[in-house]
Amino acid sequence: MLQALTIQNLALISRLHLEFTAGFTTLTGETGAGKSILLDALGLTLGNRADAGLVRHGTDKADVTADFDIQNVPAAQAWLAEQELNAEGDCLLRRTLSKEGRSKAYINGLPATVAQLKQLSALLIDIHGQHQHQSLTHSREQLALIDAYAQHDAKLTETMQTYQAWSKQQQTLAAHRENQADRQSRIELLTFQLSEFDRVAPLAEEYEQLSAEQQTLSHAHDIKQALLQGQDLLNGDGGASERIAAAVAALEGIQNVHAPIEPMLEQLRSVQIDCTEAANDLQHADHQVTLDPERLAFVDERLGELFALAKKYQLDPEALESRHLALQNELQELTGEGTSLEALEAKVADAWQAYEKAAYALSASRKKAAKRLSRAVSERMQTLGMEKGRFEIEITTAQTPGEQGLDKASFEVTTNPGQPLQALSKVASGGELSRISLAIQVASAEVASLPTLIFDEVDVGIGGGIAEVVGRTMQQLGQHRQVLAITHLAQVAACAQTQYAIEKTTQKGTTQTQVIPLSVSERTEELARMLGGMTLTEQTRKHAQEMLELAQSDSA
Repeated sequence: MLQALTIQNLALISRLHLEFTAGFTTLTGETGAGKSILLDALGLTLGNRADAGLVRHGTDKADVTADFDIQNVPAAQAWLAEQELNAEGDCLLRRTLSKEGRSKAYINGLPATVAQLKQLSALLIDIHGQHQHQSLTHSREQLALIDAYAQHDAKLTETMQTYQAWSKQQQTLAAHRENQADRQSRIELLTFQLSEFDRVAPLAEEYEQLSAEQQTLSHAHDIKQALLQGQDLLNGDGGASERIAAAVAALEGIQNVHAPIEPMLEQLRSVQIDCTEAANDLQHADHQVTLDPERLAFVDERLGELFALAKKYQLDPEALESRHLALQNELQELTGEGTSLEALEAKVADAWQAYEKAAYALSASRKKAAKRLSRAVSERMQTLGMEKGRFEIEITTAQTPGEQGLDKASFEVTTNPGQPLQALSKVASGGELSRISLAIQVASAEVASLPTLIFDEVDVGIGGGIAEVVGRTMQQLGQHRQVLAITHLAQVAACAQTQYAIEKTTQKGTTQTQVIPLSVSERTEELARMLGGMTLTEQTRKHAQEMLELAQSDSA
């Protein structure tokens, strides 16, 4: 629920901190006192459009923070965890607005986007505006209200996803048909190019390996000559090995009479061994090199093929193998199973069947919800002064399918016995339309899962005993969730557990809006003002006191 709202430098408010409780709370005040400013402030934290004109004159920045208790709102907790904006118990939504029109959003002290504010606030609060009856005459809004009442989010999601899948398949099919000529040309080009690559069949690292082999084969004679010469110089007559052996023999003759010669002898013996091993390695290397003109001719020819293919396609020879694979994959995508016109048409048909199945299930759920909502609204209408009023929702097939399914909704109503049902948009009386709208809003609010509901003067055009019914209805709602109502009716305000007065004052040429929590005696005075205007009599005050006592005794 909404625990607190803190406002700084917004419109006529310099600084205001309001704390709210559970149950039913009303905010009252004279016309023009600034009731709308509170909703504008709260709306900023909920992600509404930021208007630089809201920044208080003479200041640089407005700042609004809404504090919500989300301990019993698992959906909000899960969303915060998913967005890594976790909070324990409380959740702070903050918005700042500069006089230049720049705004910043924060969730639990961390920077956020306006879209994130909207997503989160949709899980916390719902605001029913005084002009909402205007939007309720539109079919799209009517359908959205039925969906909210039915609480079938899973069916909505499935319908949307299957519609998107069907649309995607349609786009693929349309693109296939549109590009059929280009596609066939591309297939022919790929087929030709692939045949050239298949003929050469380049292998990974082949060019590098063959280049090294060519170097060896083309210089085989010189290599063998050098290897043989090296062997002879190391192990031949008078070679290095023979001379080192002679040196070792000479030095061994003085080994017993000259001890310091021992380390040098060991070093020479080691060199002698290394010299012999090096000669053996040279001999082995010589055996590995062969004079093979035929192999050299083959390598030269193969390298010529690879180089010619690479030159034709403007590639490095090392990239031939990867291009070969790419050609194979692209051709397979264009000609493989499932890419033919018939296969794509079958996919479109399958996707449509999946969408149709989901849309029909959604439609069936809507029709059931529509019947329940029709009964609930009819009952509410009858308690709001339209004793014979009847409300019905008609679900029909829309002209075109969409993400929201195959349905369109029509709210139909009659307020007088014997009169036929007619579209809600054709109801002549503004007062009747307002009351019907209130009946719809209250009926839908009763099944809402949101913890906080705000009613912004939805009782305009209502008075007398009907206003008392409205107040008692909101009082009942307040037993299950937090209800805030901005109202000009004393009968509604009297039913609240808590009441705030919104006042506009002018001091030293500066106008400010204040919100004051009212005590019992102050509530009586405010209710009397709402009943009798500026001139208050003892009779008006007594009437207000009786109204408050009766409303509060009924809520006990």
